[in-house]
This record gives sequence, structure tokens and C-alpha cells, in this order.
Amino acid sequence: MVAKSKKFFQQKHSTLIFTILALITLGFVLVIAKPYLNAIILAVIVAYIVQPIYKFLTQRLKTKKVNASLLSTALIILLTLIIGIALGIAAVNIVLLISEQVNNLQLDNSTTTAYLQDGIDWINLQMYKLNIPIVITIREVIDNLRSSLTGLLDNVLATVTSISSFSVDAFFNLMIFYGLTFVIIPNFDEIVAFVKKALPFEEEITTLYIKRSLETAKAMVWGMLIIALAQSVLAGLVLYSLGTPYILLIMLLVALFSFIPLLGTGIVILPIAGVYILSGQILKGLILAIFQIILIGNIDTVLRVKLIPKDVRMSIFVSFIAIFGGLSIWGIWGLIYGPVIFMLLLTTIEVINKYYFPSRGIK
Repeated sequence: MVAKSKKFFQQKHSTLIFTILALITLGFVLVIAKPYLNAIILAVIVAYIVQPIYKFLTQRLKTKKVNASLLSTALIILLTLIIGIALGIAAVNIVLLISEQVNNLQLDNSTTTAYLQDGIDWINLQMYKLNIPIVITIREVIDNLRSSLTGLLDNVLATVTSISSFSVDAFFNLMIFYGLTFVIIPNFDEIVAFVKKALPFEEEITTLYIKRSLETAKAMVWGMLIIALAQSVLAGLVLYSLGTPYILLIMLLVALFSFIPLLGTGIVILPIAGVYILSGQILKGLILAIFQIILIGNIDTVLRVKLIPKDVRMSIFVSFIAIFGGLSIWGIWGLIYGPVIFMLLLTTIEVINKYYFPSRGIK
């Protein structure tokens, strides 16, 4: 005679008490792990991104799970260290370069002087017609420009230096990220299956939320990295053709700023074009500015269609709000959190229209 399997949580109060206990435990865990939540979330996202590599190693090459996870994690460590060191060096050097160029601006070039003087004369004429007793000189314009840019660049340099400085907290976050990534990679499918069972929704709805969240996070991390690489290479080709020095450093900085929508690469390229113009190389400055506005700044629109799944695409203005809103609240982590939260909102709206209203007989 086959024994019947024992059933648990048959009484309502036991289920309620267990749920309360689980939520309290989860709350304490979140409080304790709060300093490392960013590292934990990033580890989950990266583990999801490298799943194809892990499955290739285990299924195609028949590598043991532990070794496949170790190799995948080692690849992540190598990639993050290279990117971090390269961007830190690039940011410091490019700020120093532009600062040096601004401080060395001269007005002995007749073409530049003529253009600037014509503009200033027109402004002074309008001031005179409006009886405003202010006269602007070309020297004042250059001195103020130099002072403003130097102050801005000094602030940027101080920020980059503080970010790149070593701290014990940063070290622990990095170690937690690498360790959790190693653990999560081979167990990712089991974790997703557990979440599906734990959430009190139908499987189709739960799967939709999980898929959208992971795909959005993946698009922000992986898709944006590829877009950053493309914009960086394109900017490098244009700068090389113009004979711009320190091309590699500028390319790395372009890649860093490409994560910002609309403005992005223009924050790096347009000031360089301005330095060219103020230094008397007007044609080079105009060519660089035109390429930035027409080509470099818009290539992400083309690549976004190819790299970001259709289900998780947002309009540029929604992305703008999500990213900058996220940045204002969470800092650099807002690049991920902002879009993911907005995607959860859009998914909720879709669930209401597709599942909730029909189930309630609402048309």
C-alpha cells in the first residue's frame, strides 16, 4: 500500500503566520544586506548575461559546472578590471588635456579673432540700441570662458579621482559581486523557478515580469556596452582623420558618457570641437561637430533596434526620464534601476489590460 504524501499549510492561520514570518525575515535580511544590495543585484544581472557562455561550456564542451562557473566568473573579473582601469586613466588624462588646451587659448589667429569680434560687435550694437551701458570685449569673453571651463574640469577631475580612490567598502562590494556571480551562475535556472513558485501570480504573468525585468537590465548593461563601443570607435575614426591627439583616451571617455541619452557623447565631442574653433582650426571644429550631431550621436538609435528586444523598448523620452530620474536617486546604479522600474510599470499596465480587465469582464 502506497503511503499518501503528507500535506502542509492546510490551515489558514498557519499559512498567514508563515507568510508574516517570512516577510519579517526578508525585511531583516534586506536591512543587513543594504550596504551590498547594489553588488547583489548586479551579480544577478551579470549571471543572467553570461548564461549562454556557461551553458555552452557545460553542454557543448562538457565542462563541469564548477569549472564552467569559475571560467565565466574569471572572464567577468578580467573584463571589469580592464574597463575600470581604462576608464579611470582615460577620464583623468582627457580632463587634463582639455584643461591644458583651454589654458593655452590664444587670440593671435586672425580668422578666429575676426569671427569672435564680429559677434561681439553685433552684441555691443544691440546693447547700445537698448541704452544698456555695457561693452563686451573679446578678452573678457575668452577669460570668462577659460575660467568657467577650468573650474568645471577641476570639479570633474576631483570627482573622478575620488571615485577611483581605493576604499575598503569598494573592495568588499567587488568581492561580494564576484563571489555571488560565481555562486548564482550555475544555479540561475533554479533561482528563477523558485521565484515563479513563490510569487502568488499565474505562471504566465510571473514569467512576463521576470523576463521583462531581466531583459531590461541586460539591455542596459550589455546592449549599452555595445552601443558605447560602436560610438567610441566611430568617434575615434573621425578624430584620427582630423589628427586629434590622445585618441584612445578620448574614445574611452566617449564610451563612458554614451550611457547618457540624447546628450551622451556630445558632452565629450562638442567641447573638443569648440577648442578647435577657438584655437583657429574652424574647419576641423565644424567637421567634428557635424559628425557628432548627425552620425555619432544617432548611431545608438540604429543599434538600439537591433540589440534591445522589442518587448522591452521604451521611447527615447521615457528612457530619458527613467535614466535621469534613476541617476538622481541612486547615482550610477540608476542607469539600471530607473529603466527596470519603468519597465515594471509598463508591464503592469500591460497585465491590467491583457489579463485583469478581461478576467473581470471589463472591456
